[in-house]
Amino acid sequence: MRSLIPLTVLLCSLAFILPSDANKFDQQIKEIYANPLSHGFGEDIDWVPWEDAIEKALDTNKPIFLLIHKTWCHACKALKKTFQQSNARKAFKKLSEYFIMVNTEDDEEPFEEEYRPDGKYIPRLLFLDKNGDLLEQFKNKKAEYKNYAYYYSSPADIINSMKEVLRFYEIEVKTLPHGYNGVL
Repeated sequence: MRSLIPLTVLLCSLAFILPSDANKFDQQIKEIYANPLSHGFGEDIDWVPWEDAIEKALDTNKPIFLLIHKTWCHACKALKKTFQQSNARKAFKKLSEYFIMVNTEDDEEPFEEEYRPDGKYIPRLLFLDKNGDLLEQFKNKKAEYKNYAYYYSSPADIINSMKEVLRFYEIEVKTLPHGYNGVL
């Protein structure tokens, strides 16, 4: 009888714990399969596989936004989390319409050295022309990142670089969400 008490307690505990974990797992699966290319950076973005990016950029005459990150990377996870801010999210969504958006995770990263201009650190955000060539002038302007020029830690810095690329191509964005309006 005494041996049944711990077993009963264990079974009752599992009954309360498992449904919660199962719900979290179900939600994670839904997020992955709703848009497997988003990798948590926005299912509302029209993400394109790296393999198709240059062809699509040539067809649409758009620059390429290439985000390189890893699932195990803490800085990548932190960046992903900051994109949950509503103003940043809306501005990012709007600006993404003017780019071919590529979001590579883990082994999806391009292997060519030109996509590692100053190292293999992550996360890295590169802006490419429609031919897939690096636009070296578009980097994070923060002084503290001078050795990691393509590292971004905040959506605001990413949005500023996206705006710079669009200005370079003389692409006019009509309106951005409140807080991110600026002359383009």
